Amino acid sequence: MSNRKKLRRTSPVSMLFRSQDGARIPGGCDTCNAYQVLQADHHGPNLHCISVHHDDWCPTYNAMKVTAR
Repeated sequence: MSNRKKLRRTSPVSMLFRSQDGARIPGGCDTCNAYQVLQADHHGPNLHCISVHHDDWCPTYNAMKVTAR
């Protein structure tokens, strides 16, 4: 019997995200010119991250910074 780990099959969603890695998607905030960035496999295989980047003057972003402290 083999002791090797079975390779996980990559899902179609993961393959789609990988093809869009680093894409800048406009939107994500109603009060500023925010954009979202897709990072495929940033934290490991089949783990994806979408981060929202706000303008420094954005009141929504500043309110989130205050409540996170």
